[in-house]
Amino acid sequence: MLQSFHLKIISPSAIIVDAEVPTVEIPGAEGDFGVLPGHSPLFSMIRPGVIKVKLADGNTRKFFATSGYADVTPESCTVLSDHIKDLKDISVGDADAAMSEAKVALAKAQNTAEREQAEKLVQSAEVLVMAVKGQSH
Repeated sequence: MLQSFHLKIISPSAIIVDAEVPTVEIPGAEGDFGVLPGHSPLFSMIRPGVIKVKLADGNTRKFFATSGYADVTPESCTVLSDHIKDLKDISVGDADAAMSEAKVALAKAQNTAEREQAEKLVQSAEVLVMAVKGQSH
């Protein structure tokens, strides 16, 4: 039985992770899902949330992604996201500022499209605040 699979997490600016890993948890659009070696093929959009990567050495890394998609095969998993950052690099102040900015955008929205976009920003910021505050304990 396979012990690991190849995981790539890619943003427009960098390859964030490129490693053999035993497992990863991803916040899919239809709910969180875990990927293990030999996983059935799957394609999923990603909703705002934390991607948890268990490394071969047993350590775990966590990344906050606002959107993107995951492409899973039995041998690999590729995650593409425009907005992804290592959770340890995000402070509570950063998360609170993102929430404030999202609320201002919502208050200033002047039409349905702007309101919908601002509501998505608020939802993403809420998840970010919970993730960062949960990480600090």
